[in-house]
Amino acid sequence: MNSHLDIFSENGYLVVQDALNSEDLEPIISLIVEVVDKRTHEFYDQRTISNIHADMSFERRWYAVLQECGRENEVFGWHTLVYSEALFNLITNRKVLDIIETLIGNEIQFNGDFWVRPKLPNEKLTTLPWHQDSAYMPNTEADLHLTVWLPLVDVNTVNGTLQFLPRSHREGLRTYHRVEGEAFAVPEIPPTSSHNDIHTLDMKKGDLLIFNNLVFHRSLLNRSETIRWSVDFRYSRTGTSLDGLWHEAIAFPAREKENKHCPTSWNNWQMLWNTSPHKDRFL
Repeated sequence: MNSHLDIFSENGYLVVQDALNSEDLEPIISLIVEVVDKRTHEFYDQRTISNIHADMSFERRWYAVLQECGRENEVFGWHTLVYSEALFNLITNRKVLDIIETLIGNEIQFNGDFWVRPKLPNEKLTTLPWHQDSAYMPNTEADLHLTVWLPLVDVNTVNGTLQFLPRSHREGLRTYHRVEGEAFAVPEIPPTSSHNDIHTLDMKKGDLLIFNNLVFHRSLLNRSETIRWSVDFRYSRTGTSLDGLWHEAIAFPAREKENKHCPTSWNNWQMLWNTSPHKDRFL
């Protein structure tokens, strides 16, 4: 059987099924529920909505609130709203770091970049075209930066899962440009593929996806009636330069050589956060 490293090196991405259980994910889901409830009551107090939709499920409530407001997501994902000890514990989860260690070794740094993403039904804003993550992270193409993507609900072609072009990470970083009226940069020379070349990921809650910063990927339109909730964050080998990245100020060591425990505490990360501009720059 191929190892995680073999599969990742070949395709540029790796899916690990049943990597996490409900106990691992419940704290971040509970946090999101609290954030949705708080923002819902803010809208209610402002008389923007007349119903707090308290009976709606995790997969439906935020969408129902925004529909009543006549709004869509303000941003691509939530950052400051979900900064929390629950998020820290997920980023430093031993099961996650054990998998990361199989790919880059046991000197691991968290890059500081994290998002919780509510992908709404039929929402263009969060339907990303083909891209490489290094297009949004300047001067990272020479190093390996790993994105960990965790679906908080089951994902498939109906509710907007991810697609990959396997082996495309071997071709280097393309040149990108912004398209007027669009939120994302696109490659000047688009990647070429046949339908058979595209890997479409069906994943269950608890599965874990890791991918290379140079592999081409995109997300599909959410054609369901529910929210596709996910969380993502990034790692690299300790010592990999983060110079110039907007999230460098809140990066921290996540694992040290021959030490399975994270050398950074929640209090340490709070201090980094409190002296950084992040809490004022992002939703």
